[in-house]
Order: sequence, then C-alpha cells, then structure tokens
Amino acid sequence: MREAGGAGRRLMPRRERAASIVAAAARAFARGGYAGTSMDDVAAEAGVTKIILYRHHNTKKDIYTAALDTTWQRLVDSSQLGYDTEAGLRALLAAARRDVAGFTLLFRHAVREPEFAEYAQQLVGQTVRVAEETLADSVRDPRLRAWLARGVTDLVLNSVLEWITTGDPARDDEAAGLLFQTAAAVIVHHRSRATPSPAARRSDGLRETVY
Repeated sequence: MREAGGAGRRLMPRRERAASIVAAAARAFARGGYAGTSMDDVAAEAGVTKIILYRHHNTKKDIYTAALDTTWQRLVDSSQLGYDTEAGLRALLAAARRDVAGFTLLFRHAVREPEFAEYAQQLVGQTVRVAEETLADSVRDPRLRAWLARGVTDLVLNSVLEWITTGDPARDDEAAGLLFQTAAAVIVHHRSRATPSPAARRSDGLRETVY
C-alpha cells in the first residue's frame, strides 16, 4: 500500500512505516544482494515512493545497514544466539524462521560483499566469542580455541541458513534437535572435558589431556 494520496488509503504511523520499509529492504536485498538491488527495487518492495523512502534513509548503504542491524538485534533478543543447549539452538532456528529474508541477507550476502563483509563478520564475531568463552576451560590454546569456536559457529549458522531456505518448516524442531546432536554438541563435549587445572589426573593415574 502506497503512502502517497488516494481516497481510502491509510497513512501508517512513522515508526510502523519505518519498520515496514526496513523489512521490505531485507527482502529485496536478500534476493539480489547489495550491488544487484536499487533503491527503486526497495521502494517497490515496500510499496512506497522513492520520496518516502529517502525521508527515512539517505542512501542505499544506510538502509542496508539498518536491515542488518534489525535482523541481528531480533536474533539476539529472540534467541541470544545460544547453541550450547538444545533449547537455545531451537530458539535460534525459530528466530531465523521468523526472519528468513534478514537471516539470508546477513549470513549469505553481507558476509561476502566487500563493503559489508567486515561489518557482518563483527556481528558474527560476537557469537564466536560466546563459543570461545564456553570452550575456555577445556581448550586452553587460544589459537585452537578460536579456530574451533569459529568452525562450530559457521557450521551452526550455515546449517540454519540452509534449512530455512530449503527445509520443511513443520520439521524445524526435528532439524534443530539433529543439528544439536551432530554439531553444536561439540561445545557440550568439550565443556564436559574441562579440568580444574592443567595438572589434573585421571583415575588411572594418567595426565588428563587439555588442549
């Protein structure tokens, strides 16, 4: 519905209109990426004129960044991006399912676009740091710990992305449970191996291995 004139047309409150434009931008950019999507495309998706669009965002970069920020904040608010528990991973998948376009934009497009890759990786890095903190007691070597945390995070996020674009929504719970068992459980496995000190010994007298 366009905001410009016409009998019987309802004008949205500014905040509501702003949110609808950002959501539309995420859908448009998720289809064509940053370079392949114009402000005309965003305006058409939002059902507004370019004049209205520019009242909310000065440039295409502004609205693209707003879409990334909105998606990220929604994921954090909904799931805390936790995957060291099955409930946390289910919440992450549910949040991604509610915002397929935004999740696709962030983890499929932005991470590969030169202008936004660093920004997107900073957001992903927050999730990696959570995984590193969880692994801190069992993987002592900082390089190994960073590598493992990044690997697990990439596996989880890419698996969720693939599922929400190709999987059956009715089987989301099943998919989340399977992903937890086969991938995110790495975190739980290492946490269970944590030892109180590097010198801890097993019951058979051998030194416990701590990486």
